[in-house]
Amino acid sequence: MCYRCGRPVKQPVARCSDCRSPEPAFRVARAAAAYRGVARDALMTFKLGGERRAARPMAALIAQRVGPIDANVTTFVPASRSSMAERGFNTARELARALAPLIRVPCAGLLQKTRETSDQASLGRADRRSNLAGAFRARAAADRVVLVDDVMTTGATADGCARALQAAGAREVMVLTFARAGDL
Repeated sequence: MCYRCGRPVKQPVARCSDCRSPEPAFRVARAAAAYRGVARDALMTFKLGGERRAARPMAALIAQRVGPIDANVTTFVPASRSSMAERGFNTARELARALAPLIRVPCAGLLQKTRETSDQASLGRADRRSNLAGAFRARAAADRVVLVDDVMTTGATADGCARALQAAGAREVMVLTFARAGDL
């Protein structure tokens, strides 16, 4: 994997193409699983099938894989209005709420989306970054923040959220997701 962003790659690297240029605002990102096979199926059932109960076992896997965390607060990627209308819940929020007691870092909603953005799934790496530029705002953030999302593809969302958290005072942001897309 890439040491910086956790992207699955054929050979370990310090920084992969996702985190070389521009360099992400988060310190490090880790995921419980690669985004394929059973992990992808479980995530799709949770995300698109409305299976909210899946948050607890997914959070347990994340906590097991990352070990002890040194942070002041856990927060989550805010959902768009269209996602909330479609699903009825925010998957990242559900994961963060289930994960917080396991890593012993309290959970608080620090981020909000300032505007609706295009669906990221159909966009390439550069378009994802520009789509999310300035799309997040954070209220006063703690020194060390854990940012939770369900899946990381290119890191554009995590980067946008980390930049907003840093603008609000966070010194360090660590990203935790259930799954991470990559090359393998």
